[in-house]
Amino acid sequence: MKIVVDHNQRFAKMRAHTATHLLHAELAKIFPATRQAGSMVDSDTLRFDFNADRLLTSAEISAIEKHINQIIYDALPVVTTESTMAEASKL
Repeated sequence: MKIVVDHNQRFAKMRAHTATHLLHAELAKIFPATRQAGSMVDSDTLRFDFNADRLLTSAEISAIEKHINQIIYDALPVVTTESTMAEASKL
């Protein structure tokens, strides 16, 4: 059996996975104690579940979208770091 990787799909899922990290960072600015409660990452969709004590306002959603889109537009390099789960949680 030979396994073939669809590189277009793989890179699309990588982008969506990176977007979950960007979204989590932006949400942490509004809800400092927020924790990810689940996610779904696919080549054309992402869902990020989190717990909070209130809904996001329309203004907050717009600001989050604007900032994440700016980061994407800036095409900043992505740095991969391997660590323990405890070290990653501190980051």
